[in-house]
Amino acid sequence: MGPRLSPPFPSRPSPYRRLGAGAEHPVRVQMIIALVAGLVLVAVPLYLWRRPEPVPERGVPSAVVDAGGRAPDAAAPSYGTIVDAAAVTPAVKLGPFKTLRCADPGPGKTPPERCDHITFFEDALTRAIRDNGLCAPSRKAGVTVSFVLEMDFRRKRTKLFWGKSSSLPRGQLKELFGCVERALPSPDWGSIPHQHARYVVSVPASYPPSDLF
Repeated sequence: MGPRLSPPFPSRPSPYRRLGAGAEHPVRVQMIIALVAGLVLVAVPLYLWRRPEPVPERGVPSAVVDAGGRAPDAAAPSYGTIVDAAAVTPAVKLGPFKTLRCADPGPGKTPPERCDHITFFEDALTRAIRDNGLCAPSRKAGVTVSFVLEMDFRRKRTKLFWGKSSSLPRGQLKELFGCVERALPSPDWGSIPHQHARYVVSVPASYPPSDLF
């Protein structure tokens, strides 16, 4: 028997092929790292460019947010501050309420001095007149207006009109009385104490001269 010949190809892979196969893994890792780095370089500038502006909290000016959240000093004046309307409303002086009439269905009459006072309507009319002082026209000599309010509990309605002692022309009285009438609250007729079905009361209002406000 002749000598045993070795096979032309080795049964174990060549070390060079193993080296080449192992080199594929680092190449893929490098490609993934390069892809992630590219995405980061694109995403960061887009985020910084489209980043939303901080929304100021309700009641806090935007300048406070830009300054880092530090609120301005309460004593320091600021532009654009909303001024309370009551602070600039002229001081209206009201006289006492006078009951002109109270009546019930039927022939009988009740003297005005025996009529009860409906405090709900008297207080409401007082607030409406004082809160709407700016609706009165300004005059150097001041203005006097007589407000007359009629209350009808049977028909559940009120009517506001001016008395003869008012010192304003009819056209200017309409504007003033429109402001006051719109400020009157809607009454709950069933909960208001009263002794008669219908009342008519009046109250004088004196507005200061124009050089005082």
